[in-house]
Amino acid sequence: MFRRIEPQHDTITIYIDDKPCMATAGEAVANVLLNAGFSAVHTAPNGTPRGPYCMMGVCFDCMITLADGRVEQACQTYAEDGLRLYLPMSRADKAVS
Repeated sequence: MFRRIEPQHDTITIYIDDKPCMATAGEAVANVLLNAGFSAVHTAPNGTPRGPYCMMGVCFDCMITLADGRVEQACQTYAEDGLRLYLPMSRADKAVS
């Protein structure tokens, strides 16, 4: 679905739900999620899956939780080496299990 126009430089590792994922330094985390196959990151109150949509900070459908507990928009958070983030959808699934 997504492909890079230019080759990657400065490849780093971020952790999505404690699983390593390759990214480019400074890339929007929403891009990383979509490239890694995560089309949904949380569930709306009506139960529908939601994920990165507008890619500019307007829709709030790409909310993630960072390791320090902050809840941020993935499209407004930039990848840096060692970044750890958690998807609300996977945390909720674990809580129900």
